[in-house]
Amino acid sequence: MLFLLSVLQLLYVLITAPLIAGIFGKITERYESKVGPSIFQPYYDLYKLFNKQSVVPEVASPLFQIVPYVTFAMYMFLTLVLPIITAFPLTFGPVVDFIGGGLIFGAIASLKKIASLDSRSNYSHLGVSRASSIGALAEPIIVLIFITFGVISHTNNPYVVNNIMQTSTQWYLSLIHWFVVFAFFMALIVETGKLPIESHSNNEFGMIDQAIEMEYSGRELAFMKWGSYIKQFLLMSVFLNDFLIPFWVPMKVGLISVIIYGFIHLLKMIVLSVIFATIQSTVSKYKLFKNFEYVAVAFSFAFLAIIVFYTTGGAL
Repeated sequence: MLFLLSVLQLLYVLITAPLIAGIFGKITERYESKVGPSIFQPYYDLYKLFNKQSVVPEVASPLFQIVPYVTFAMYMFLTLVLPIITAFPLTFGPVVDFIGGGLIFGAIASLKKIASLDSRSNYSHLGVSRASSIGALAEPIIVLIFITFGVISHTNNPYVVNNIMQTSTQWYLSLIHWFVVFAFFMALIVETGKLPIESHSNNEFGMIDQAIEMEYSGRELAFMKWGSYIKQFLLMSVFLNDFLIPFWVPMKVGLISVIIYGFIHLLKMIVLSVIFATIQSTVSKYKLFKNFEYVAVAFSFAFLAIIVFYTTGGAL
């Protein structure tokens, strides 16, 4: 049964991750009084890219072509070990905890940057430089948040954290928990590219992730884009299931309850996408270097959670 549910969760993420990206894009266009593309546009884009020929820079090494497949496989592995539609460990659940998952996300980001540099493109170098500068501040915040929750729950297992938050009203309503939630929410906006700084066009003044994958095409670009959809989906799922709304996730093995929660989880993801789209569309874009000030505020909230925990003995 656990193996069957593992396969079900993997298929669930692979299929619905592009849908969430499409819904976010549709909502953003609606905020701008535009019709916008269909919510299924990411599926059309992936289909088109999978059927296109790949063009590789002459100066690039084989690493440039290998990385999209390796990083996509790593995202699939994370899909099998994180609580997406279950609150009980699946077949590979005990393999990785929060810290291990954070390190895998960091390894994926590093591989993408190295491969992008291998293309020798000036725009790619620009994107890697900006992503590295922001990631040097944003990624430690994620690790600090996971460590803080480990201190609170005495474990770094995401499934155990969910069970504690579902069953312990004291911890869920505590000031410590909500400091961490707010810090993670701010970091999540950065990690998913929803902060109203990054440009989603080919404008060199604001692009970050777009520059990293600019030299890719065909099947490799399809795996890069699909992987980015999955990354966004996984981070949003962890935020919802372990931090913001940990309720209703099935804690006992059962196929029917897992399927029902799959629809509930999708609804939660859509609501979070609406919040992200509202923030991105209503807050004016500001200069790129302001990103560092934003990340500093997110770090402050994570650090405050630790201070409150040790000064109050976890009473708040």
